[in-house]
Amino acid sequence: MASYRQTRAGLMEEKIAADKAKGQLEVELELAEDLGEKEHIRDQLSLAKDYCEKINSFLSNVQFAIDWLHKGHNPGPRRGIHRRSGRQRTVTVDPLHMQSYAQPAACGSPTTLSDHERFQIDDALSTLSEREKQAYILRFGLCFSLRQVALEMGTTKSAVQTMLERSEKKIADNKANSLFLVG
Repeated sequence: MASYRQTRAGLMEEKIAADKAKGQLEVELELAEDLGEKEHIRDQLSLAKDYCEKINSFLSNVQFAIDWLHKGHNPGPRRGIHRRSGRQRTVTVDPLHMQSYAQPAACGSPTTLSDHERFQIDDALSTLSEREKQAYILRFGLCFSLRQVALEMGTTKSAVQTMLERSEKKIADNKANSLFLVG
């Protein structure tokens, strides 16, 4: 990374020199009286402007590389996994277990739950209200979209989302404090 910083410092010096030369050419263009001399200075000024643009491009690329190396990921504005909220990063219950819990008739499938696993899920869901439990099972057990859950429950998507957020918080708290949910 030190070599990138050295390159950036060298490019900054070159940029300052190029901007200074461009400024001098602009002053000379204003002071020039001969038409042929003005054309010659305009050509040089055009080349100087192109050179300044290339230096700026190089500086931008080197700065991008430095930022990438410093952060360890793309420094762009996209929201990476490390910047997601706790709710976006956490899975409170294994989705396959939740689906097996919601659809116990799928006997013989590789996701069939044992009695102990079913008891753990019952215990985790025990702190939820009936509507929260219904929303949670529809969303994560039966894989309904928020819109479908809202239609099924006769409420709005935002209300369902709020219920699910409260449910996930309650389940996470219950998971942290329950002796039955260990292991």
